[in-house]
Amino acid sequence: MSKDELLQKYYDMEMNNVFAYSANYLMSSPKKGYEREWCEAKERADALLELMNA
Repeated sequence: MSKDELLQKYYDMEMNNVFAYSANYLMSSPKKGYEREWCEAKERADALLELMNA
């Protein structure tokens, strides 16, 4: 498994978490009571995306 494949796998996992904690399909807002989890998953996904694009 290459570095890029690993980063993509973890990115996909975090985006799945963002989707699970989102109040809508656009993933633009968290479900009530899951604000912290949604924000943390979104931050991790954004960081992984930066690493993949570097």
